[in-house]
Amino acid sequence: MSSFRKYLLLLLVSAFALASCGDPIDPKSVLSDDANLTSVSFSKADNPSMSVTAHSAPCLGYLAVTVPEGTNLTALKAKYYVSDGAVVLIGGQKQVSGVTINDFSNIVDVQVVSESGNVKRDYVIYVKTGNASVDAKFYQFMVKHSVPGVSFSVMRNEKVLYSTGYGYAVVENRTKTTPDHLFRLASISKQFTTLCIMVLYERGLLSIDDQVFGENGILKNEFKIKGQEHLITVRHLLQHSAGWTRDEIDPMFNSVRNGKTLDELLQWVLDNQTLKFTPGTNYNYSNVGFSFLGRVIEVVSGKSYEAFLKEDVLKPMGITDIHVGGGIDERRANECVYYSQDGTNGYGNPMQVIAACGGLIASTNQLMSVLAHIDGRDGVPDLLKPETLDLMYNSEIDPNADSGTNLRRYGLGWRRLAGYYPGAHWHGGNIAGTATIWVGNTNAGMSAAILCNSRSYDKSIDGDMQTMIRDLMEVFQ
Repeated sequence: MSSFRKYLLLLLVSAFALASCGDPIDPKSVLSDDANLTSVSFSKADNPSMSVTAHSAPCLGYLAVTVPEGTNLTALKAKYYVSDGAVVLIGGQKQVSGVTINDFSNIVDVQVVSESGNVKRDYVIYVKTGNASVDAKFYQFMVKHSVPGVSFSVMRNEKVLYSTGYGYAVVENRTKTTPDHLFRLASISKQFTTLCIMVLYERGLLSIDDQVFGENGILKNEFKIKGQEHLITVRHLLQHSAGWTRDEIDPMFNSVRNGKTLDELLQWVLDNQTLKFTPGTNYNYSNVGFSFLGRVIEVVSGKSYEAFLKEDVLKPMGITDIHVGGGIDERRANECVYYSQDGTNGYGNPMQVIAACGGLIASTNQLMSVLAHIDGRDGVPDLLKPETLDLMYNSEIDPNADSGTNLRRYGLGWRRLAGYYPGAHWHGGNIAGTATIWVGNTNAGMSAAILCNSRSYDKSIDGDMQTMIRDLMEVFQ
């Protein structure tokens, strides 16, 4: 073997020995493609104005964080929990966790770039002030039921204790929900129709036991009847005891209403739907009944339903931002957008037609003001006399009626005797794109309202709202 070949062989053996016995390749030299932002926090140490450290919770496409009341959202230092080696960017600027100051008063877009630089992921941070434990319940509710925006207000003895919004009133431009945003009330509208009737009653313009149809009825010139409808009184309509049922169809929320004015639809009901029980002898929830009450208000007052509501009911209470709703093109500047689920159409209901049974819009702040004016307590002046309030809340169907439990759970336009809300008057609402509930004046003096701009139809959302509003009133009690 030549000396050169011996030298080359020795060189290869030495190289092999060095590769075999030397340090292994450092795995850290392989850069990660992970670009995950798992959570965000605002610590008391980094933000001296905060009383406690706040942590994020996942919601619908964003990380939601509640910081203590009084925190200046325009100058906060956030801690970002990201993949090893990843970089956080806001507005293209690199963030130093716990050091860089940003304005979190609006929605903040965050980009996380992996250590390798090959992967970039976008995140959204939604920060608000408030009660973190209360807010967490709402974020869980919103995720479960796919609700983009919720408003909540709670009051004790006519003093609002907590009033806030969650998520987006308008998803498309990421408008943060506030307690002043207007939401559709659905069947909470019925209580406003009831208040109109009670004002007319106090003025001596009608009796609760006045006939509605027939030659002696309030609506004798508006509608023709062919059966026992002449037995129906104002009280029966208020208590859902007129005799109509929704066993076949609910004409107020059925295609039979298409192309009809309200009067044409109501006459169709009188022509085509027979009473299923003698008025006053049973209970069956009826949207039609409250639509007839809307016409009673107009005939007795000489004003449109909305005009009487605003001028004679709301104005004396100092309330100016409750209205009959409209379609998407009629949306008010501070009104949310309604989002469809489960094949429904959030804008499929003609609000003017269903006004008296489900067509009003209001905010939770305005609803608290209404409840304070009809609670019979000292302080805020009441709209109605004590005896009228007692009549509205505590009326029962004819004591000779069948003894079903529902007969004694509904006053005049209000639900009563709920074990969840001892002593309270309350009601919920449900139309496509909307889920609502309000509770007034429990024995502990608590009132609250929750309004949503979408609803799922998994049959649990209404029960969840009833439980949640009860639990939250207890938190603030």
